[in-house]
Amino acid sequence: MRRGLLVYNPAAGGRDRTAQMAALADGARSRGVVLSLLATERPGHATQLVSDRLADGPDLVAVAGGDGTIAEAASALVGSDVPLAILPAGTTNVVARELGLGKSPEEAAQFLTSTQTRTLTTWPTAGRTSLICTGVGFDARVMANVNPTLKRLFGRVGFSLTATWEWCRYEFPTIEVTGLRADGAPFTRRATFVVAANTSKYAGDAILSPFADPGDDLLDLVLFTSERRIDLLQFYRLLPGGKARQLDVRGVERFPVKSFTARSLAGYELEVQVDGEGAGRTPVTVGPAGGRVRFLVPPGSAR
Repeated sequence: MRRGLLVYNPAAGGRDRTAQMAALADGARSRGVVLSLLATERPGHATQLVSDRLADGPDLVAVAGGDGTIAEAASALVGSDVPLAILPAGTTNVVARELGLGKSPEEAAQFLTSTQTRTLTTWPTAGRTSLICTGVGFDARVMANVNPTLKRLFGRVGFSLTATWEWCRYEFPTIEVTGLRADGAPFTRRATFVVAANTSKYAGDAILSPFADPGDDLLDLVLFTSERRIDLLQFYRLLPGGKARQLDVRGVERFPVKSFTARSLAGYELEVQVDGEGAGRTPVTVGPAGGRVRFLVPPGSAR
């Protein structure tokens, strides 16, 4: 029998997950995996729950929640041989989609017996661990202003409503971005919206940058330099297509970096988002790359 932890956010996805987690643990036991249930009670609690129990020698740590809860648990496993199993239960579940784990906890639970893993790089950002992306400007503004009730009741539709409102009033502030390119050369750029991607997926199944590899020591830096509202609309309109055509929109620049710092030149500090959650305001420094975490993936998965 394999033994592990099942850390879960009891309110992930806007619903009570307690009974569902008990049923998942029962199902896992029937497949030879005994899971101890641990519910989070506050932001950052998943890190503490995992850290406090690593000395017990679990064979795996399963996490049911959104990308924020997953990143918290991952930060406790950096450099450890204990693999992390994702049971997606949040609004967008970007990491689970990147790893091909399905869209529900029940779908992903069938892979708890897998022995195949994929290693992802973590990025120290704004005092937390990032697995997906960091944004400064427009998308962070949306994350900061989305109504919690809309998010709970309508999920991604709630985000879309907020995004429409913020698009109508976005002021295209000037952001100075400095850092090191992939070859170590320094750079300085100015933009009106910045996203640095560790994963190719963004906001669900959308492909922000197909060049991003979450297992290397580089981020794909996407700079939006236009001040035209129609260009920002076009950028987001093309995201779901999966062909990265948004990178061809006027005023969009992309290149890989080892690290960067974003500062506001607008006369006021700008919102920052990390993995789809608000993370304070500028200035923000991302990288260099942190440690790595092993994730359980379906047998036969690529990379």
